[in-house]
Amino acid sequence: MEMMEAAARGDNNNNNSCEDVIITTTTTSVDWRGRPSNPIKHGGMKAAAFVLGLQGFEIMGIAAVGNNLITYVINEMHFSLSESANIVTNFIGTIFILSLLGGYLSDSYLASFWTILIFGFIELSGFILLSVQAHLPQLKPPKCNMLTDGDKCVEAKGFKALIFFVALYLVALGSGCVKPNMIAHGGDQFNQENPKQSKQLSRYFNAAYFAFSMGELIALTILVYVQTHSGMDVGFGVSAAAMALGLICLVCGTLFYRNKPPQGSIFTPIAQVMVAAFLNRKLVSPSDAHMLHKAHPTKALPNANPTINLLHTNRFRFLDKACTKMQDGNTTKEISRWRLCTVTQVEQVKILISVLPIFACTIIFNTILAQLQTFSVQQGSTMNTKLTKNFHIPPASLQSIPYIMLIFIVPLYDTFFVPFARKFTGHESGITPLQRIGVGLFFATFSMVSAALMENKLNKITSSHHGGGWLSDNNLNKDRLDLFYWLLAILSLLNFFNYLFWAKWYSKNGSSSSATTNQELNSKVVGEDGIV
Repeated sequence: MEMMEAAARGDNNNNNSCEDVIITTTTTSVDWRGRPSNPIKHGGMKAAAFVLGLQGFEIMGIAAVGNNLITYVINEMHFSLSESANIVTNFIGTIFILSLLGGYLSDSYLASFWTILIFGFIELSGFILLSVQAHLPQLKPPKCNMLTDGDKCVEAKGFKALIFFVALYLVALGSGCVKPNMIAHGGDQFNQENPKQSKQLSRYFNAAYFAFSMGELIALTILVYVQTHSGMDVGFGVSAAAMALGLICLVCGTLFYRNKPPQGSIFTPIAQVMVAAFLNRKLVSPSDAHMLHKAHPTKALPNANPTINLLHTNRFRFLDKACTKMQDGNTTKEISRWRLCTVTQVEQVKILISVLPIFACTIIFNTILAQLQTFSVQQGSTMNTKLTKNFHIPPASLQSIPYIMLIFIVPLYDTFFVPFARKFTGHESGITPLQRIGVGLFFATFSMVSAALMENKLNKITSSHHGGGWLSDNNLNKDRLDLFYWLLAILSLLNFFNYLFWAKWYSKNGSSSSATTNQELNSKVVGEDGIV
């Protein structure tokens, strides 16, 4: 998976702390028959439009299932509230974890198109199986009202539970492997060496975000309405139909795609650096960075960017052992990459290690976001959501509010805030990526504080007593959900201060050369050695 757009650049005059490594290669792409692609016939926005169709339909199907799943798990499968929340969050977490598998299979063996197609059908089979189970009474526990008769309701077990979890994790497996490859496959349709297509690539990413938002919005309004009024079996069936339409869009564009062939495991170059650094641990790294090993441009791998410029930095100096040459007097001997790596390869690993603490700080943030699909839906089910005498908003549709706000806020952010902030900061994006992340984490804390205060107020009004644990009852009016939200608020605040520490550390250690933090966080680490 390609995560970053360009590597950091530095000052040639600072020979002791950095050096330029320029790699020049030829980017290869093929058509559906494996022949070299034709720039006139293949790629461009025309080809990417088919991928956008898939993205919109896929997110429509998965969002309709995931965002209303807790209602189905409680009301139809009769799991407890806390157990249902765990099922939903485990399902969502599995999708994100399996994204790593999807990226690995695409880069190493299948390429993005075939990975999407194969796992898209797996996701479709999961939707169909969910619809079949929701439709057949034999595959579900007897009907029961969990709110009033929770103790008497029979929880799904045995074969019924097996069918449910098999269907659910077929969807997770398919969606997890499809998601990282949709954006990558769309991006592959543009040749960044062509200035015109490079501009179109930016338009494509904007269109991809719009397709994502619209898919979520349609899922949380129309599809959730169908689930609520026509039954979950029909709702799951509509999700299956949306996924089928997405796959049809993907296949229809087969003749127009530029396909990037598999380039080998993305983990191998990282492992090579670690192994080489260990094997060369007794060597003394030279004080002059120019003495470190750098590959000749003709030896670059075919999956490299046309031109990439990475710098040697002084952070994680122990990894420099991996690119330290042995002084044996033989300069013509071919040395294994497991024994000697290039400066570019080592610096790519350094960048990946540097951003890991930053990414780790988003775990608590995503825990907060998960509440939108769990307890927030159940809170909506206890509210009076009627707008008229005959029309009420489905509880799961309340999650559409953030997406409606995003559709308006993002353009306003780009149009007004960025130019305004740029006058004071001089930064092209108004504020740096690290600052944007920090602001988001800060406000996430107060979102949980407000939720806790509000819930403490849905308790004083609706509940006459509090007993047992925070989430021991299936009735939120009797549970202490406010305490759970306070816990998340405290964890979020601690996470914010933890982020400030790592952001300061990253800025300090990441600027040993003239490379900037913004360039590294926004860059794509793809070079001669295949790290992505």
